[in-house]
Amino acid sequence: MDENETVFRTSARLTFVFMLLMGLLVWVVVQAVLALIAGRPPADLTSIAASGVLYAVVFSALSLVLHRRNWSSVEFTGPAVGLAEKGRTAVLPWQAIQSATVRRPGPFAVLQVTLRPGAVAPSGMTLRPRIRAGQPVYTVNVGLLRPAAGVLRTELARHLP
Repeated sequence: MDENETVFRTSARLTFVFMLLMGLLVWVVVQAVLALIAGRPPADLTSIAASGVLYAVVFSALSLVLHRRNWSSVEFTGPAVGLAEKGRTAVLPWQAIQSATVRRPGPFAVLQVTLRPGAVAPSGMTLRPRIRAGQPVYTVNVGLLRPAAGVLRTELARHLP
């Protein structure tokens, strides 16, 4: 790897823990709602927690295995930035980028890259931009990438004016 190249990839460990916590939270909420709908008192807390942990572990492991090729990544090279998400990629030259910002905190952070007016967006089977205020904007989830979003911001500041 070149000294001018920095790669941000999704952390498998962080993704597993995030999915585990989200799965457990959803399990507890669904169990409580189903108990309210059925008009019965909820089961004891230990059985809900035990079944929730089992569900969350299986859900998290399957999610890692089935969706690994769709994970996000950001790659900074000398002449361009490479964005990848959901199996699609886009390589954008630095001259074509008007702004790049990281929005939202924590695991829900997203990188939004806006192209300059008149810049040519990559075509074909690439990451598709959204059009905002007449400008193409590429959005990539970066909350679970390693190194963290702070390092990503530093790299963006180094490459963009």
